[in-house]
Amino acid sequence: MQASDQQTKSWSATQVYTMAVICLILGIAFGYLLRAPGTATASAPPAVTPRPAPSKAPEMPSAADMKRMADKQVAPLLEELQKNPKDPELLGKIGEGYLAAQQYQSAQPYLDRSVALKATPDNLNELSYVYYALGDVDKAIDALNRALKLDPKNAKVLYNLGMFEWHGKSDPKAAIAAWQRFIKADPNNPKRAQVEKMISQAQQHLNIPPGTKTAKPAS
Repeated sequence: MQASDQQTKSWSATQVYTMAVICLILGIAFGYLLRAPGTATASAPPAVTPRPAPSKAPEMPSAADMKRMADKQVAPLLEELQKNPKDPELLGKIGEGYLAAQQYQSAQPYLDRSVALKATPDNLNELSYVYYALGDVDKAIDALNRALKLDPKNAKVLYNLGMFEWHGKSDPKAAIAAWQRFIKADPNNPKRAQVEKMISQAQQHLNIPPGTKTAKPAS
């Protein structure tokens, strides 16, 4: 019994480690793309006695493990959804749970439904990443443009629009336009220096036809 308990605790540690790494990677790769993920329950986790750090990092779970972890995370939300099937915020939280575990196909229908019921810059922003991760760059950019109709000065959406135009469409002109709007909307943003550098690099490719593969600006 003790061995079983220890295995369960070790797996829980692996879950926490993995989800933290994923969120960090997503944050580094796409800046403001994702808001803080929703929690599965409102109650605080029970206090635990600190344990010594393991001698080495736990092994990363497989794709199947990640899917099981995501299913477990959103299970309470899915139960609640049966009572409130048209709650856009609840649908968005379920989508976020799958998105954090890189389960993009599972995340898409919930975020689609959330947007259909009540489109916001946040859920459109998250849906855009799901589309991008699934390889549909046009739908990703369309979702961001829809978000900008709701909030034309949303800095995180403008930042991501530039990234998708440049990395997804190889369109430096469109990327520059989005990033210039970003600077105008939020001139004191801490990412301004990075964006100005990317604009400078993209300007070197203005005479290259959109879609041509080139060296991309550093993200």
